[in-house]
Amino acid sequence: MKKYRFENFNIELIDATIESVKPTYEIGSEFVQVHATLNASGNKLFGVFLGQMENTDDWGDEDVMSFAVTQLETFKII
Repeated sequence: MKKYRFENFNIELIDATIESVKPTYEIGSEFVQVHATLNASGNKLFGVFLGQMENTDDWGDEDVMSFAVTQLETFKII
């Protein structure tokens, strides 16, 4: 069992999995903000901010998902 903690929730999310990922960027910005919807703690959905990835000329869906999976692990507490 993996537990995760995010600042915007007062509970620990248990066995969180990524349901969807949403990158948000502005033309000319250095970074792409990555938000995700997580399925955790008995199938409850939680919207979380995972961080900012570098805005390169050639990033795509695979890059965003890879970033999201890696960032999710940074919130793991157990």
